[in-house]
Amino acid sequence: MYKGSKLWKNKISFELTEKVLSNGRVIETFPNLPDNLYEALKNSAGKYPDKMAVVDDLGRSFTYTKLLQEVDKFAACLKYRFGVQKGDHIALMVYSSGEFCTAFLAMVKLGAIAVMIPTKYKEQEVCSLADKSDLQGIICDKSFEPWFQKYQEKGRMLIALKLNEAQFALHTYENEEYPIEASEGGYEDISVMMFTSGTTSQSKGVMLTNFNFMHAAAVYKACFHVTHRDSTVIPVPTYMITGLSALFGLFIYSGGTIYMQRIFKAEQVLKCIRDHKVTFMHAAPTVYTILLEARDDFPKLPSLRCLACGGSGMPKEKIEKIHTWLPECEFHTVYGMTETTSPGTILPESAIESSHLGSNGIPVPGLCFKVVDEEGRELSAGQSGEIMVSGANILDCYYKLDTQLYQDWWLDTGDVGYFTEEGYCYILDRKKDMINRGGEKITSIDVESQLYKIEGIADAAVVGIPHEIYGETPVAMVKLEKDIKWSEEGIQNYLKNKIAKYKIPSKIVFVDAIPLTPNGKVDKKKIRTMFNNE
Repeated sequence: MYKGSKLWKNKISFELTEKVLSNGRVIETFPNLPDNLYEALKNSAGKYPDKMAVVDDLGRSFTYTKLLQEVDKFAACLKYRFGVQKGDHIALMVYSSGEFCTAFLAMVKLGAIAVMIPTKYKEQEVCSLADKSDLQGIICDKSFEPWFQKYQEKGRMLIALKLNEAQFALHTYENEEYPIEASEGGYEDISVMMFTSGTTSQSKGVMLTNFNFMHAAAVYKACFHVTHRDSTVIPVPTYMITGLSALFGLFIYSGGTIYMQRIFKAEQVLKCIRDHKVTFMHAAPTVYTILLEARDDFPKLPSLRCLACGGSGMPKEKIEKIHTWLPECEFHTVYGMTETTSPGTILPESAIESSHLGSNGIPVPGLCFKVVDEEGRELSAGQSGEIMVSGANILDCYYKLDTQLYQDWWLDTGDVGYFTEEGYCYILDRKKDMINRGGEKITSIDVESQLYKIEGIADAAVVGIPHEIYGETPVAMVKLEKDIKWSEEGIQNYLKNKIAKYKIPSKIVFVDAIPLTPNGKVDKKKIRTMFNNE
């Protein structure tokens, strides 16, 4: 077993205390944490009243004092005008903006559960999630209002917000004075329902508590030394766990400044970093791939001191390119998932300087990991198996789902990997993405890593598809850098001297962009379908 509190002991200064929760669950967490993110906002407003908390791309800015006032007013409006009560499920489908921040924190204050609906989803997908969420209300962007009208006709609250520069959209509903009351969201209360990135019919509703979010914020603050002097731009949607927890929650807790953008565009993100002297950013490998394509227009970003990368594996070759571009900036890999409220493992040292480059780091304080075989027996260091995790920022439960994947507070991550003697985690693949070619096991990450070593390949994804003789065969989808030319045969010949013959993709297709899920991860299910339909 690999315990984060021991592995970080001599790396950062922190203190943990044991807590026994009302359901008997025992966690190790940071002492004196706020009960919820609303209380964290209050604390930051008390310490840094005139500090800028949130700046969005509609030109609106909110100091901590102003943001707290807006949250208090809207929470009172939700309670007294719309009847929102503690425990109500309220869908939130609003682009990253001051309105999103205010609405989310108002629900946290009331003890309502924010059901995060991806703004990238289509109507059928949205309705599928809404139907399985048992909603009492919806807060959405005006453009999505028609999708939710059938719920309004059934008596559900519907607040549709038209975001624009001229007016803060929530003020439209605050036309009366309502009493400002204390926070109702308790430490152990569930505050967020967030769906995993499977297909909407199969995606699981992950129920996250206030203490999950507070522990995650404290972990990131301690491990990345984030203070009120730091600033960040959120380059991923706030309906994703990275945007909501690893950036928004972290910076509200730390008292730093958050720059928000409704739609991701590489040039806008880099311009924001340059013009506002942003110091910290956390994003997925896909985001960094796209930012690298625009690096020539932003050769220096001297304010950046730290970059974090999670969501999926980050190839060594991309890390090296980022270091060449931003040599003074630390780059840390992170392993986590929605069920871990973001942080699971963090590479303590800057990746480029680490003897564990390619690792996902060590378990964070408050979490324990173990690796088990198919019978559930714990394996030793260096042995590959299924990765299990338990601890303070692991979900409370899946909504209306009892699953063997989460028993006795131990979560089966669905990932295959191993730990070194020093406690460094290496993820080999998603269990479902392992390729079995005639009994030979192939990890897609291994093949992708070799593809990234080929000059001119910007992005790549490897999947297994059915084969008449071998059962499965690896195939690859590749995006080339501008003005670079490669042929399928050329890449296959290159790989012959690098990896075993059975690992070489039997087919390679070239695309302008690798398909992604709405959560910004490589959509391997869609890629398999595309190959199978050819």
